[in-house]
Amino acid sequence: MEVVTIETMPQSSAGQVPAGVADYFWGEAYERRTLEATLLDVFRHWGYSDVVTPVFEYADTLSARGSRELQSELCRFLDRDGSMLALRADMTIPVARLVGTRLHDAPAPQRFCYAGSVFRDVEPRAGQQREFWQVGIELLGSAAPEADAEVLALTVHALKAAGIAHFRLVLGQMQYFDGLLRALQLTPDAQARLTQAIDRNSEPELEAFLRTTRLPRRQQRALAELPRLSGAAIDDILQRAARLALNQPMLAAIVNLRAICDVLAAFGVLEHVTLDLSEIHNLGYYTGITFEALAPGVGFRIASGGRYDNLIGTFGAPQPAVGAALGLERVLLARRRGAAPPPPRPLPPDLVVAAANQPPALAFVAAARAAGLIAALDLAHRSGDALCTYARTLGAPAAIDWTTTTPCYYDLDDAGVHGTALTPEATPSLLARLVAQSAGRRTHLHTEGQR
Repeated sequence: MEVVTIETMPQSSAGQVPAGVADYFWGEAYERRTLEATLLDVFRHWGYSDVVTPVFEYADTLSARGSRELQSELCRFLDRDGSMLALRADMTIPVARLVGTRLHDAPAPQRFCYAGSVFRDVEPRAGQQREFWQVGIELLGSAAPEADAEVLALTVHALKAAGIAHFRLVLGQMQYFDGLLRALQLTPDAQARLTQAIDRNSEPELEAFLRTTRLPRRQQRALAELPRLSGAAIDDILQRAARLALNQPMLAAIVNLRAICDVLAAFGVLEHVTLDLSEIHNLGYYTGITFEALAPGVGFRIASGGRYDNLIGTFGAPQPAVGAALGLERVLLARRRGAAPPPPRPLPPDLVVAAANQPPALAFVAAARAAGLIAALDLAHRSGDALCTYARTLGAPAAIDWTTTTPCYYDLDDAGVHGTALTPEATPSLLARLVAQSAGRRTHLHTEGQR
């Protein structure tokens, strides 16, 4: 009997995208670009200038300055000359490189804002793909509490501008925890177990650590109370934290937080802030405050940041710095309160015009666009009912048929759809009416997008 071997060819990946990345198009792409533009506009009005950094860097530039977790998530690849490169995993390290190597003589403080994609080799999940977008700020050259407060206040204003009505900033201070570790003088293994318990916010792990680790009573009390130093009662938390402090670094952290909160009160945004001195989320370079923004309906941070006074000095002259980054996908999820996005659809034009290449028609279209309307030309020489049907498929509320001797205007929101002759005298008033109607529709669509 003849044996026939059938070789199965691997399924072609042509036309597909790898796991963890996505295409965005039509209205969904427009929503992302619009939000990005809104946030950058807010940042620019606070004095932040744009910066664009490369999508990839030498791997050593990124890995040597990030946490172990960040190092493990780098997307690495070889250059033609054999150099190891990596896609940027955040925006802070590239900006720090730029400032440390090229802008160290610029007047301080320096303020930068950015928007772009970053990459981490992680398991894709809701709110984070392997490629995701960050929109953020960096304030470099000032160690003053006012600098930290400015970044926090600007984050509050940015989230409000993005349409997030309810959120809170959870504010911590790395110096407080670092001072506590210094006072405890633990072995490397014990310190790793403690840091893991605090980072996971695991009371059972912390209780197990306290049972198995011999510590003086005052140190035990400071460690046991650390998870309880959180909430909106800022004055009470700071007072308790000061009483528990074991050394000068811990006291200095409390003084710093109190000064920052005083400035936030002056900005009028303190109501959005809660404290959590067990918040030790660290990308490997934070040295002072750290914070994250949380919103209802979203089970992860939508923005985060902190102070990193030692990072720029690894590239050049030392400079203090603080920054924040908003995750674009996560902000959009928060704006929708965790609901799935609507099916993508093209952005509807305000007007469809069959111009028949007539100069008056093209002049009207140009005027409509200059007034802010989205005006699309019909390229198939449609007229009458065919033009109206086509305009409706695009979601346009109006059409103009300029293929006849006297142009005809159609209001597609009118169930009857009767054409109205359009005279030269009537075009200015029609244009004004279309602009007003467009503004109303866009306000409605913006509101719907935030639900």
